[in-house]
Amino acid sequence: MRKYLLLISLFCATIFAHAQVHFPQTEGERARYTASIEMQKAHISGICIMAYQEGRINGSLFNEFGISAMDFSYVPEKDKVKLYHVISMLNKWYIKMTLKKDLKRLIHTLQDGKNEYVNEKRHIKYIFTPLIASEDGIAE
Repeated sequence: MRKYLLLISLFCATIFAHAQVHFPQTEGERARYTASIEMQKAHISGICIMAYQEGRINGSLFNEFGISAMDFSYVPEKDKVKLYHVISMLNKWYIKMTLKKDLKRLIHTLQDGKNEYVNEKRHIKYIFTPLIASEDGIAE
């Protein structure tokens, strides 16, 4: 019985030691996601990388070709999102306003451990699934 409990505790310790950060909450933490933004007439997918730096969360969304779709930052104290770079098809004031609000809600959703947010009014679906790095360094 003791050997069995020891084996279980070692197994749990190994799993928790290699646990991945699903949302950056302290200085220096990073999180990686597969990202998908589905709209009625368009679809954007790729990889989103978020890092907690200097009291804010900085993020970038890249498409499959490595082109940056948008760069943003979120300041937790002010609960505000700022967009820095947005691709031309989304670079319109009314789209950027919606993106800011939706990214803020998506960040709150990610903090709660969920990975999907739907803007019912605009029919936009955001799905951010955490990328989990295997032991050989390749993301799954």
